[in-house]
Amino acid sequence: MEIAKAYNPKEAESSHYERWERNGFFAPEINQDPAATKYSIVIPPPNVTGSLHMGHALQHTLMDVLIRRKRMQGYRTLWLPGTDHAGISVQRKVVEQLKKDENKTPIDVGREEFIRRAWAWKEEYGNTIVDQMRREGASVDWSRHRFTMDESLSRAVREVFCTLYEEGWIYRGLRIVNWCPKDKTVLSDLEVKEESRKDGKLYYLKYPVKGSDRTLTVATTRPETMLGDTAVAVNPSDDRYQGLVGATVELPLTNREIPIIADEYVDAEFGTGAVKITPAHDPNDYQIGIRHDLEQLLVMNDNATMNAAAGADFDGLDRFKAREKVIERFEELGLLEKIEDYEISLPICERCKTIVEPILSEQWFVKMDEMRDMALDLIKNQGVPHFSPQVPHEKVYTNWLENLKDWTISRQLWWGHQIPAWYDSDGEIYVARSFETACELAGTDDLTQDSDVLDTWFSSALWAFSTFGWNGEVAETDDLNTFCPTDVLVTGRDIIFLWVSRMMMTTKKFVDKVAFDDVIVTGTVLGKDGKPMSKSRGNGVDPIDLFDKFGVDATRVYLASIATGADIRWNDALIETYRNFANKIWNATRFCLMNSDGAGVDHSSLMLGENASIADKWIVSRLNRTAIDVNAALDKYFFHEAVSLLYHFFWDDFCDWYIELVKDEIGDASNVGARTRILTILEIALRMLHPFMPYLTEELWHKLPGTSNALHHTAYSAAESTIMLTSFPPGDARAIDERAESEMQSVIDVISKVRNIRAEMQIKPSDRVDVHVAANVDAQKVFAENEAQILKLARADKLVLGEKFDVPKASAKAVTTVAEIAVPLEGLIDFEKEIARLENALTKLEAENARLVGQLSNANFVERAPAEKVREIRDRVAEIDTQVAALRQNLEALK
Repeated sequence: MEIAKAYNPKEAESSHYERWERNGFFAPEINQDPAATKYSIVIPPPNVTGSLHMGHALQHTLMDVLIRRKRMQGYRTLWLPGTDHAGISVQRKVVEQLKKDENKTPIDVGREEFIRRAWAWKEEYGNTIVDQMRREGASVDWSRHRFTMDESLSRAVREVFCTLYEEGWIYRGLRIVNWCPKDKTVLSDLEVKEESRKDGKLYYLKYPVKGSDRTLTVATTRPETMLGDTAVAVNPSDDRYQGLVGATVELPLTNREIPIIADEYVDAEFGTGAVKITPAHDPNDYQIGIRHDLEQLLVMNDNATMNAAAGADFDGLDRFKAREKVIERFEELGLLEKIEDYEISLPICERCKTIVEPILSEQWFVKMDEMRDMALDLIKNQGVPHFSPQVPHEKVYTNWLENLKDWTISRQLWWGHQIPAWYDSDGEIYVARSFETACELAGTDDLTQDSDVLDTWFSSALWAFSTFGWNGEVAETDDLNTFCPTDVLVTGRDIIFLWVSRMMMTTKKFVDKVAFDDVIVTGTVLGKDGKPMSKSRGNGVDPIDLFDKFGVDATRVYLASIATGADIRWNDALIETYRNFANKIWNATRFCLMNSDGAGVDHSSLMLGENASIADKWIVSRLNRTAIDVNAALDKYFFHEAVSLLYHFFWDDFCDWYIELVKDEIGDASNVGARTRILTILEIALRMLHPFMPYLTEELWHKLPGTSNALHHTAYSAAESTIMLTSFPPGDARAIDERAESEMQSVIDVISKVRNIRAEMQIKPSDRVDVHVAANVDAQKVFAENEAQILKLARADKLVLGEKFDVPKASAKAVTTVAEIAVPLEGLIDFEKEIARLENALTKLEAENARLVGQLSNANFVERAPAEKVREIRDRVAEIDTQVAALRQNLEALK
């Protein structure tokens, strides 16, 4: 049978996915075994504003590998897809669109119209990532796709909010929050990133003590907030200020006097030991203010300009302009003691990169005490979730839970789940599941709903059970009973706290189940420069571009090969390696098909008798060992190890050795047995590879003679034929033949050493050599039985065996674990030219080695150079040592 000379990934990708989806292969209902064990995964819902990035591609690949393998093992599998409404991100998109198209603001169009436009934007642009997931081969059940603002999921959000409020877990209160002046909304601690800046300043301001000529100096990095100071605090044990506690200072630039108080929180060793207290603009100051009943004076607007409480001179000024003016005025008054350079840590909004302002604000919060205890009980007493890698994630997760603060859940946005709370004209709050119920509670319909929406992560926290149909009114569904808890979650470490922990808490609270048993934490895919990929750095890699250039399968298997849990620096050369791997498999299959007349896949052909050739025994043993090892690796989530095993089986064992060893046999049209055997080995190997490279394997499997739904797992016997419903090879330990593997390896080693000698000594391919092998009697027997293979693959005329060998001095030699090898060189090369060539190569290598060793001996270089560069040099030095040893050995043989 003839197939195309080269693999065309786009051709395979364009046809198979649509057929898989059309035939319902992704749905759990395809499994007809009523006793099948379930296996389920919920996808971390990507934002509807997003497009596929490398983090998605990595995680989706790993989830698809897991779900495809389990499906092939006969599990009733469900990989549930969905998208997140992405409150701030979508709101920003619609605001930008309004401004650009109509020069209007959200206020201009009103809330109802704005939300209508947000839905329209979602419908028009929100499916980009869904289409891209289809491209990457994700075998999710699209019929169960969920969106966090679907009606049932929205009902679940209201139910959870109201239940927690009724039980006293949700409250509304005045607290210091993280405020983003650009998005004009509160942020949780987890949405704020700390960023170190070395160009910070520490300002020393002097406050006059009333009734004396003394001043009190305070140090601050945010001098504009002094306009909201309501006290100065000192440590009660600080002797310097004993006589001042209880006195007051005249706060500069204001007409206010503020007290000097004593509080244990103050570190007497920091700065001057006196601290300005601004309860409305600092979380620690807020706590001190509560203890001392201080006024909470808010001096900023929601856009980070100063308000009227800051004073007429500052009202309306941007916070940083106000900072400059405060310093200028203090200097004029002679109250600026000094300014020092100071490394500061700035809170940055994760989304828009604006500097976040801590301000006093009334918000909705969830008390986390009881939820925290539930999650801690699960991890400490039941060991769930189990993290992979366990270190350091389990400890970090546990430590974070032990220090958990209340969760700020309100956001000042319009797009999202509006908080189900209403206010009457007296400001009384009525929390209810519907407006009608709120009216019944209030005894009036003159109610106004809270304008805030819930944190996006509030709805996402319910993802592990709301997606299966739970919404409070509906407490049980077939999917909830069958697929919850899910088996594994694949996610990044950046949302372990934002999402993983909260899903564990809410799932336990509302359906009394764990959300998932295992959590696979992926590393971050870094740019080639070793830094996180970002548009601003210009170091990003678009998965779609990779799909176009290298094919989906090559991209997927590369991503799986680097999935160790550690951060990964992108490497174009490695992904090219896996494109070559796909071509290697295609070409090997093409060769087998060109020699397949009269043969077809038949698993009984691998039941070998005692008289089978060592090559056949070896490949069947290697096939089964690989299957056992791949299953063991995937059971432990060692994706990189599974890829390595499959790569080496296909490339080395099957393509480079087995095909070459049996090429003459399968080229013989009358040897149907050999042809059948190689097709069967190929078919089983393709099944092992399928979860990683679904398109290539489906394309080739259908071309193999003898494939049909008869090869399906019994749970899918009635389904249309496809490799994705065949049985995943478990491997048979009884088929492992240690002796055959050992003997075949000794033959391979001899052939490889002779090939190396030919390459190093530049012996022409057309020149035949004599091969002398010295080994013990048992090894000699193996080599004698495989003499024809050794002569053919080593391009040799004669194989001379013995316990010792007697060869001319001008012979190239090599050693394996069981034999010594010599190849006489007389008549094969020009000795003088070869000696000159080898000496020249040796001189160049020794010079390079001296230069590199010199770099490594330079402590300054080793300390300052990138670690990757130092490692490359050390690896090269080791490589040179090996090459030099080989050159010297070859020179010795010629002299």
